[in-house]
Amino acid sequence: MESTQSARFRMTVNLSKRSTRSLESEFPNPINDDIPALGELMLAAYRGTPNEADAGQTVESATAEITRVFDGEYGHPMLEASFVARNGNTPVAVTLVTSWRGEPLLAYVFTAPSHTGHGLARSLIEASMNALAVQGHDRLNLAVTEDNPRAWKLYEIIGFQRFIAN
Repeated sequence: MESTQSARFRMTVNLSKRSTRSLESEFPNPINDDIPALGELMLAAYRGTPNEADAGQTVESATAEITRVFDGEYGHPMLEASFVARNGNTPVAVTLVTSWRGEPLLAYVFTAPSHTGHGLARSLIEASMNALAVQGHDRLNLAVTEDNPRAWKLYEIIGFQRFIAN
């Protein structure tokens, strides 16, 4: 069977110039009880996008993917640097950060279709960046799908740059 996965490239942002004073985030950290709602959110957010295969075709497959993040399959989960935006009790956007090969990785960021374009992803990513800087981390990495210019342009606006290996 032919893979429908699009190619990805790595981006990184330097956190050393960010303030290391503790900044209280307006967003709470995700908890295990959020996993089912985050699975539903992921499925809705990724439907019809270049990243649709990451969520799978069902709520169960998307929830299983979120469970893998929480279980450490993509590196130790850094929930203290991950954040959830909510509308009432319902998650509408999330950042999930893990430690991959000793460095923070923005494993996932996604927003409910009803809440895109309101700056939630940017605010959550910046909250994650601030939390990581306070914890003493120098940079944050991510992998972005080449066919998703909306995502990588947002990352560039925030300060991420394409990683070029020396």
